[in-house]
Amino acid sequence: MRDWFSIGLLNAVILTILLLSAYRKQDKIRYFQSQTIQLKPDTIQAFVSQFKDDAGNDTLFQIRSKEGYPVSYFRKIKTSVCFDNKCRLLDIVLYWNVTGRYLGYELPEGEFLSKTEHEPFKPAEYARLNDLLADPFSPLANFSYEELVPKADLATSGLDAVSSATSKNVLDYVVEGAVYTTYKMWHFVYGAAQKEVIKLTEKRLSPGFLLKVLESSDSGDKIWALNHLRGQVELTPALRTTVLSFIDNNRFNLAERAINALSPAELKSDSLQQLLFEKFPKINYALKNLIVTKLKEAPHLNETVKTALATNLKSTNGELLSNILDLFKQQKVADPKTGRIIASLLQSDNNFLAQKAFIYLKSANIDDQRVTEQLNAYKTKHHL
Repeated sequence: MRDWFSIGLLNAVILTILLLSAYRKQDKIRYFQSQTIQLKPDTIQAFVSQFKDDAGNDTLFQIRSKEGYPVSYFRKIKTSVCFDNKCRLLDIVLYWNVTGRYLGYELPEGEFLSKTEHEPFKPAEYARLNDLLADPFSPLANFSYEELVPKADLATSGLDAVSSATSKNVLDYVVEGAVYTTYKMWHFVYGAAQKEVIKLTEKRLSPGFLLKVLESSDSGDKIWALNHLRGQVELTPALRTTVLSFIDNNRFNLAERAINALSPAELKSDSLQQLLFEKFPKINYALKNLIVTKLKEAPHLNETVKTALATNLKSTNGELLSNILDLFKQQKVADPKTGRIIASLLQSDNNFLAQKAFIYLKSANIDDQRVTEQLNAYKTKHHL
């Protein structure tokens, strides 16, 4: 009877261990931000770099899609977190998206993060750490390791520095009880590895890849892609359509970057110039100015766009008026048709408008009798 009881007890223990093992596998600790660039992982490529930090290895892993596009990156960190003459192991995997933005972290199976006296993190603290690491502008960037805890407090208190003597200026930016862990992880995220992530992504730029990044729901990803477009990849029809779609009044920073992304070589296209001008009725004054300034980079000014801009002068004022006339001057616009449109402004009741038109026509030397007559009439009227 006792043997049967022993066997039953042993089986129960074995079953419990198996169940706990399965439970731990399912509960692997991982916290991530939303994956905003929709690419499916396919293969992993390892890159060795000299990071010159104490992360325990110099390998950065690039996850690629079946098209060969970067999907994300990760680095395995194994280092010590030391304070008050005590050290504990930090064993964790950090992830970045393709633009270098923090993506998340993952702990190897069976590992956990701990605070003072090896007290394990609670779920809310793991989530807080994830949020803190996602802040690229954290004041942690400006603290040194030694500044995190006042030394005077360390000498007088018998308590752990991270829980009792942490500088009040730091507490809002760390997990309480884990200031050094938070600090060290944040600097791993935004240190040499992040720079290497961006370098590796830049080597894989292509129209198709940038199109995927521009489809991201994160405006930072979009801006990164727009900043890496000009002169680096071909502006395919699909890419051009997407870039132009950002030129609206909803998000000025995206619109400004989209305009800036267009290169002089691409502005050779008459259709692109016309598409840019089609934005005029729908956008604000500042964006109109940016488009006119951008057209100064074009090798030539499209005839339709030139006529439309000249016609719009009558209802234009201030900086935009001056900018359009500067564009005409820079593009050496001196044809009679445009000259007559501008000359008609000499009769305007708006003195600023008439004066700007006169200054332009005087220097343009337009060979047209009607323009000459209107110029002479303006001079006579104003005793010039």
